[in-house]
Amino acid sequence: MSIIDILLHIAAAVLGYVIGSVNAAVIITKYILKSDVRERGSKNAGAANVTRVFGPVAGGCTLLLDMAKVMFVMWLGGVIAGETGTATAAIACLTGHCFPIFFGFKGGKAVAVTAGIGLYMDWRLFLICIGIYLLAFLIKKTASIASLSGVTFMPITMLILGRFSVSQYVVAIAAVAFVWIMHWPNLVRLAHHEEKAFAVKKAENAAKTEK
Repeated sequence: MSIIDILLHIAAAVLGYVIGSVNAAVIITKYILKSDVRERGSKNAGAANVTRVFGPVAGGCTLLLDMAKVMFVMWLGGVIAGETGTATAAIACLTGHCFPIFFGFKGGKAVAVTAGIGLYMDWRLFLICIGIYLLAFLIKKTASIASLSGVTFMPITMLILGRFSVSQYVVAIAAVAFVWIMHWPNLVRLAHHEEKAFAVKKAENAAKTEK
């Protein structure tokens, strides 16, 4: 790899991290709805918690924006530095989403971003993992279990589908690692049977104090 290639990959990483740090959950709740989601519900700056506290419209917007940002970042990384640039930008975006420089390094758990990565790589991969997520959610009624299930099957599904590059597997494994690490508090609660079932609050009650 030449000096120019290294610089291009650094550029892809920096852009990926900066754009990844633009957290839709914080922007929508803190600056539009005037109530920071990081102080509500599970205190996670992600689509599930936004849905839980503010309702499906706000949650859906958060989900779509988080997916869109990583898909844009992956495209941009590819333009800058080719296939490995795409992978570099994706991993940097995951880092920025979980540890955003703009919001005190307190971000989300990378589930929506991972969904965007899956959709960018192959729509079939996305649909299968979403199907696993929904099945797990219907059975357990717990967002954390559903998220971990859908994400964990991502590399396995890639092996079944085939035709994925080494760099794509690296991104998928990195995404799984990020999601599991960021869900550590959930895993602790699950181990102690303290994880609560997912429930959506009505939008009009979003301003009330969480118990």
